[in-house]
Amino acid sequence: MATQLSVTPAQAVLDTSGFGPWWGFEVLSVETGVARLSLKMRPELLRPSGVLQGDCAMTLADVTCWIAVMSLSGADDPSVTQRMTTTFLRPARTDIVCVSTVLKPGRRIIYVEASVMNTDGKLVSHHTLSYLRP
Repeated sequence: MATQLSVTPAQAVLDTSGFGPWWGFEVLSVETGVARLSLKMRPELLRPSGVLQGDCAMTLADVTCWIAVMSLSGADDPSVTQRMTTTFLRPARTDIVCVSTVLKPGRRIIYVEASVMNTDGKLVSHHTLSYLRP
């Protein structure tokens, strides 16, 4: 199965969305069922202790999974997040990168996994998500 979405169209989806420009996500790679995105550390994303807020990793994971889902069915895929489970493993004090993989692309429910890492390649958080195809 060929990928239905590549880096440039995936980046365009984010850049033209209501939330993408503010977050500043960068699409690094897209393959069939797999996506890799990054988020740069910025002052407005930091907690008072100098670490990225937890929702940065969660949002990056959700968006990266969304792009992985679209890699299977195209940019107009109407799937929405149904469930997300997050485990935080360490604080993020640098830019973060997320890799998401579609585990099972069911007819109605799509199961996806995501790992968020810091620039040293250390795991910051792990996520499991399911998407609902309306």
